[in-house]
Amino acid sequence: AVVSTQSAHYGRGDDTYASMKAPFLCNYCGKYIVVATPRSWYKAKALCESYGLEMAIVNSKEENEEIGWAANITFNYEPTHPERWNKMNWIWLGTEEVMDSNDEGTGEWKHWNGKKLEFDPDWDRKDQPDNWTKRRGEQSKVAFSRINKKWDDSFYWKKRPFACQCPKRGCNFTHQEQAGNYGKGK
Repeated sequence: AVVSTQSAHYGRGDDTYASMKAPFLCNYCGKYIVVATPRSWYKAKALCESYGLEMAIVNSKEENEEIGWAANITFNYEPTHPERWNKMNWIWLGTEEVMDSNDEGTGEWKHWNGKKLEFDPDWDRKDQPDNWTKRRGEQSKVAFSRINKKWDDSFYWKKRPFACQCPKRGCNFTHQEQAGNYGKGK
């Protein structure tokens, strides 16, 4: 991609660098934007909306890979914490369990917009989702591991980084084509 720039060389207009390649600015054409500031699930959803975005929806293995790529860009490919379950290693997605009239999980998963989850994600553990329950409710929201790209059901009040997406995609991007070139800090 090419970015138009305006530069002044010694106080005079100089178009030597009138346009230059700037991959760190303009080659990101991904669907997802990962926000590193930890928030609860509902607060994360509200923040995505306040930015004019939507909470991230993942409906395929390709999208799962892309959100992993977006997380790596945000966190510069390095886990921020060595403890597996540290909040910074997990990212909120806009997916939640369908609850019954007793507020218990049904084992069916939907996105924040009411649409059904369309693929079978890799859950983090053999017995996931496990619908573990505490006084404040059941694990009913989805967190994505930026370490292994697997999913986990989690409590909505946990504060984690989160992912948003544009309501409409303005361009096409294949992260496999670009991932080796950007964001590795080398």
